[in-house]
Amino acid sequence: MSSIQRLSLAILIVPLGVHSLAAQARDSVPPDSVVRMPEIVVTATRSELVPDLESATATRTDTVSAAARAAGRVSVDLLRDAPGVHVQQTSAGQGAVVLRGLVGNQVLYLVDGIPMNNGTYRDGPGQYLATIDPDAIDRIEIVRGPASVAYGSDAQGGVVNVLTRPHPSVLGFGLGASVEGSTANQGGRARLSAGYGSTSLQARLGVSLQEAGDLRAGGDVNAQVPTGFGAWGGDARVDYVPNAAHRLTLGLQHWRMSDVPRYDRYWDFRAPALGPDYDYRFEPQTRQLGYARYTRHSEAPALRRLAATASLAIQREGVTRQRWTADTLPDTRIDYTRDDVYTPGLSVEGESQFPVADRPLTLTWGAEGYHDVVNSHGERLNLVDGSTTPTERATATGPIPAGRYPDGATMSRVGVFLEAHVPVTPWLHVSAGGRWSGSRTVAEVGTDLGGRVENEAGALTGQAGAVARLARPVDLALRIAQGFRAPNLYDLTNVGAVPGGVVVPNPDLTPEKSLTYEAGLRLHAPSSSGGLVVYRTLIDGFIDRVPATFNGDTLLDGERVFQGTNIGEAHLWGIEAEAVQRVATLELRGTLLYTYGEQTFADGTIEPMSKIPPLSGTAEVRWWGSGRRWWIAYRLGWATLQDRLSTRDLTDTRIEQGGTPGYAVHSLVASASVFEPFTVSAGVENLTDALYRTHASGVDAAGRHVWVGVSVYGAP
Repeated sequence: MSSIQRLSLAILIVPLGVHSLAAQARDSVPPDSVVRMPEIVVTATRSELVPDLESATATRTDTVSAAARAAGRVSVDLLRDAPGVHVQQTSAGQGAVVLRGLVGNQVLYLVDGIPMNNGTYRDGPGQYLATIDPDAIDRIEIVRGPASVAYGSDAQGGVVNVLTRPHPSVLGFGLGASVEGSTANQGGRARLSAGYGSTSLQARLGVSLQEAGDLRAGGDVNAQVPTGFGAWGGDARVDYVPNAAHRLTLGLQHWRMSDVPRYDRYWDFRAPALGPDYDYRFEPQTRQLGYARYTRHSEAPALRRLAATASLAIQREGVTRQRWTADTLPDTRIDYTRDDVYTPGLSVEGESQFPVADRPLTLTWGAEGYHDVVNSHGERLNLVDGSTTPTERATATGPIPAGRYPDGATMSRVGVFLEAHVPVTPWLHVSAGGRWSGSRTVAEVGTDLGGRVENEAGALTGQAGAVARLARPVDLALRIAQGFRAPNLYDLTNVGAVPGGVVVPNPDLTPEKSLTYEAGLRLHAPSSSGGLVVYRTLIDGFIDRVPATFNGDTLLDGERVFQGTNIGEAHLWGIEAEAVQRVATLELRGTLLYTYGEQTFADGTIEPMSKIPPLSGTAEVRWWGSGRRWWIAYRLGWATLQDRLSTRDLTDTRIEQGGTPGYAVHSLVASASVFEPFTVSAGVENLTDALYRTHASGVDAAGRHVWVGVSVYGAP
């Protein structure tokens, strides 16, 4: 019996005991003593005082249900049905989101409001969202479109803020448990948690374990070998609330994934044929975060809210790579790189509110700084004689260790911002804001790669928006916003494998700057809601990976050379739509996403942008049972053919010749609260066993499979 099976069996035995403890706790606690721990700072505005509906920014907040956690194999799966989001997976243990045609280091990821992005984030899809435990997530807030005024560099396509689960809102001790399993990969995940709550102190501790086998695709493909991985982690949070004005929060998070293969390195889907590598695995793939946050609330107009956060984020990434030889034999050399990034950070933000002509003027302001320090090394193992050779880069002062990045490389990011919001009339709300962002990157790239790099970038960005009530249930939102992305350590210093070859650094890059215009209609009636957004984005100094040379040669160690370059301009426009209609016990939902992108090179050449999602959407019909304690739903996910490919796409082993085919996937899902703390969820997904993949993914999606999840006490 495996470790996940033993843990799952233990968890399945305790639900009735947990229910008894929970019932005793509820019976012994007066109703007015229940502890409430709302976290109502809106990601788009960084404000508690400005509601979502009064902000012109396109946002979406989803509380993660027990059914969604059970169905998801990694955290990015929780975003597949979110409006305006395209999900890409290079392998089953990885995942990234595409927002408004932008991906990788052009989208900012946050955990509990603290940036995940560091200077090593790639210019394409990465694995970073997968390093968040799905069972530790409470809700996810998505900002679509530039958020550089609020968050600075990287937030060009938007922001994804993952908020972890707080302590359940009860006094006394509490226990929690969940188990999920799926036939898609013959794997599962289990979590145990415990907590304590009093009127001034709340504490929570959780541990999770996951085992995933090879993912089975639809049709005749069967198991995709290798795509399995293992993971484990833990998280803890303590909130001390002596009174309504003060709160101190301490948080710790750890999630480690082991032996995560990058499937597109094993198989070239354009040929089809073997990929460039006999073996390519991430070991480890780890995210750690510790933070302390002090929050103060006041009725004083000059300082309604103050929040100060000190954090330390650690990213650990090891890569083992063994190539194929020209004779299709495993190479006798194995390369290993290890890059650890330590990012201490400090942020302060606050809100003030003053009456102006009998209208409340809300000012949201703040400053923040983060400093990345890279600890890198690597080695090459010779299987013939057992010798190892360290990976180094030559510098003017002697060789230094290097993995994908030179050891000791640093990147500092700072910024200050101010935003103002005022309801001019009861039917018109306007906002405007600005930010100064700066970054400095220092690294010894290597004498043959550019020598010492000292890259400094800065920008002033602004935005303005208005929300006008057209009729009682319909609002019009208008917004113009600038975006900014500074070249990071990946752009300036990285040497490593990419689809189609190897990338070398470009120490002469300059920042990307963008301007977005958007207009949207919002419907928010009692039984129906929805939204339609149309946008256009212009990016100047757009950085894309293009064929290049190294020391006058198009090949490096036998692989095609690529390099990130400020190629010229990029133009994007698109449509995002969502709708919800409730009729008695029926609930109908639908989304639609269309993105069009093209890039213009300095010589005037125009071609499609890379990895632009196809026209796609989702639909759901949900029927609620008696008392809304259970529901059953039919779901449809679909996409059309994407054959508008860039030069970079044409060399990407993840994309088939002729483009990514369209698909339609049908599923049935159900969930029931058997009794108050006990929820059972199950689903049959991909009913027709369709063989498909989302555009630019390196792995086929799961074929027909069944998943089941059980959660107890405190799970929403």
